[in-house]
Amino acid sequence: MRSIQSRLGIGLAASLVAVFVLQWWVVSATMRHLSETGLAAHMEHDADNLLAGLSFDAAGRLQLTPNRIEQVYQKTFSGSYFRVVSGDQVIRSRSLWDEDLPAVPSAAGKNVSQYLTGPQAQPLLMHTRSFELQGRAVSISVARDLTPLERDIRHFRDRYALVSAAALVLLLVLQALLVRQGLRPLRTTRRELRRLEQGDISTLGEDVPQELQPLVRELNQLLAAMRRRLLRSRQALGNLAHALKTPLTLLTHQAGHESIRAQPDLQREITAQLQAINRLIERELKRARLSGAALPGQRFDFSAEIPPLVATLASLYREKRIDIATRLPDKAVLSADREDMLELLGNLLDNACKWGKHKVLIEAECAPGNVAIRVHDDGPGCPKENLAWLAQRGARLDESAPGHGLGLAIALDIAADYGGRISFGRSGILGGFLVIVDLKSVPS
Repeated sequence: MRSIQSRLGIGLAASLVAVFVLQWWVVSATMRHLSETGLAAHMEHDADNLLAGLSFDAAGRLQLTPNRIEQVYQKTFSGSYFRVVSGDQVIRSRSLWDEDLPAVPSAAGKNVSQYLTGPQAQPLLMHTRSFELQGRAVSISVARDLTPLERDIRHFRDRYALVSAAALVLLLVLQALLVRQGLRPLRTTRRELRRLEQGDISTLGEDVPQELQPLVRELNQLLAAMRRRLLRSRQALGNLAHALKTPLTLLTHQAGHESIRAQPDLQREITAQLQAINRLIERELKRARLSGAALPGQRFDFSAEIPPLVATLASLYREKRIDIATRLPDKAVLSADREDMLELLGNLLDNACKWGKHKVLIEAECAPGNVAIRVHDDGPGCPKENLAWLAQRGARLDESAPGHGLGLAIALDIAADYGGRISFGRSGILGGFLVIVDLKSVPS
C-alpha cells in the first residue's frame, strides 16, 4: 500500500489539476461569450444605423443613404458585411463583392444570430434583425469575421494556460511542503519505532498529534505489560526452581540411605528417575525463562556482553587453563533479549570448554539483516554421522563429562524462537567441534 504522503499528494494534485482545467475552460468560455456578446451589440448598432439610412422612393424602390454606410463595409472582403432585403429587393455591402449572405427568415422585431462561412471561408457571426419600414417588411443582416476574435481568444487561452500551469506547479510544491510538514509527526514516530526495534529506546514519545496519541499510548502500555509479564514469569520460575531444588536434594540424599543401598537395583532405579526428573525440570525451566522473539526496546551488544561471559567461563574452567579467544566486530548488535542470548552463548561456550583441550574461539560477523556466530574448540569433535543426533533432546556422545546434555538442545530452541538456525561441523581453525548460529539482526 502506498504511503499516506503519496496518497495525499496524488489526491491533492489530481484535485488541483481538475480545478485548474475546469477554471481554464470556464474562463475561456466566458471570455468567448462576452466577446461575442459585445460583437453582437456592435452589429446591432450597425443595423440600427443602416435602418436609419433606408427609405423607399415613390416607385417603391429600396434606397440606402451612402453616408450611413461605414467605411469598413466599403472595402472588399474586409470581414464586415451586410445584406438588406425587402421583398425581392436586396442591397449588399460592397465588401461582399460578388458573394452573398444567406437569407434568414425572421419575424418583425425578432433577432436571429448564427455562425456561417464567409466569402473567403472565414468564420462569420451573422446577426439578422427584421423591421417594418413605411409599411413594408425589411430584414437587415450584419456579419462579422470571427478570425481576429478567435485569434485573440486563443492568445488569451494560451497565456492563461501558462499562468495557470505556473500557479499549479507553485501550488503543488506548496501543498507537497504542507503535507510533508503535516506528516512530520508520523515520520518522527516511525523513527522512534525504528529505534525501539533496535533497542535504543524502550518507549515511544507521546508528544504527537491528538490523532496519534491513542495509538502511541496503547503501544507503550502494551510494551510495559509485556515487560512486566516476562519479569513476573522469570521471577515465578526462579522461585519454582528454588522450591523444587530442596525436595530433589532430599530425595537424592535418601536414595543413599542404608536401606536403599541394600537393594542396588532399587537404588539405581530411584537414582535414574531422580536424574530424569532433574533434567526435565532443568530443561523446561530454562525454556520457559526464554522470552522468544525479542520485545521491542531490547538489544544485545556482543562487544559489551561477551567479555564478561568469557571471563566467567575462564574462571570456571581455570583448572583446564582454557584460552578463550574472541573475534568480535566493533558494532555487532542484535535485537534480542539479553538473558536469552546469554543463555544461548553460555551453553555453547560451556560445551566448548568442557570438550576443548586448551583453546576455544568465539567469533561473530555482521551482515545486513544477519548475524553469524561461530564457536570453535580444539577437542575431539564429533563424527559426521552423529552431527544430526546432537540436536535431539538431551543427546550426549560421551557420558564421562559432567552435565545433562541439555546445552545444545536449549541453544537450538533459542535460535528457533528467534527465527534462526544452528548447524554443527568440524572447526577448520582449531580442528575440534564447530557450532554455527545464524540469527536475524536489525540494522543499526
